[in-house]
Amino acid sequence: MSSPASPEKLPNAPKSQRGVQSIHRAIGLLRTVVSNNERGISLAALARECGLHVATARRMLGALENEGLINYDSVTKLYHLGIELFYFGAAAYQFQMRDRYRHALERIALRTEDTAFLLVRSGNDALVIDRVEGAFPIRTLTHEVGQRSPLGMGAGSTALLASLPEKKIHSVIQANKRRYAQYKNSTPEDVWQLVEHFREHGYSLTGGVFIPEAVGLGRAVHDASGEVVAAVSVAAIKQRMDPERREMVAEIIKQEIEAIEKPNG
Repeated sequence: MSSPASPEKLPNAPKSQRGVQSIHRAIGLLRTVVSNNERGISLAALARECGLHVATARRMLGALENEGLINYDSVTKLYHLGIELFYFGAAAYQFQMRDRYRHALERIALRTEDTAFLLVRSGNDALVIDRVEGAFPIRTLTHEVGQRSPLGMGAGSTALLASLPEKKIHSVIQANKRRYAQYKNSTPEDVWQLVEHFREHGYSLTGGVFIPEAVGLGRAVHDASGEVVAAVSVAAIKQRMDPERREMVAEIIKQEIEAIEKPNG
């Protein structure tokens, strides 16, 4: 018996069948993005792996992107998972993290009166999965929930990067080096300086990466085995982040994270 024809070869199929075929194609594209999310995947590679014409793949990927299911990086020309998939997977690991550390984020925002963020690593990016605003009148909203940035750009993002093994840090910085220029014309050398600061002080410190005159401070979050699973950062206007207050904010973040990690936390 002959094998079924591929969707590309059934232009005269009934309308209802074409609709089903389109769903199968879209799911196939989505699965391929999922399996290549760590590094990202190009349009040509997606079309090839899914057996689609490039124009068909581009059209369907555009629809998936419009729905937030995938994300296209215009600099690297690669596709990654979109934030909507994380919303759909509310029971997924990242969102267990969000639920677990929500109280810590609220406490940090309450005690510092500034905005607190929770980020996780997604390939060579940092992904913001939660944000709590503080009471200080001038809000420093450097990120939206669902926003991506290259690892090494931003306080939480730097904490995630600096906590990786040395070889992996080199790999990530190499992969992101062209993207860094979009952020204050940053270079790989600038990112290494941020990594060194984290290693020396135990927290990251960045300034003006997303908003001029804004300063961010971040710490890594570890699981029971000591592996880094997330980062918490606080953003404030520059005038509120003098050296003495930086140490205070870093200590507050540490205390609230550790309180959650206690067995009865």
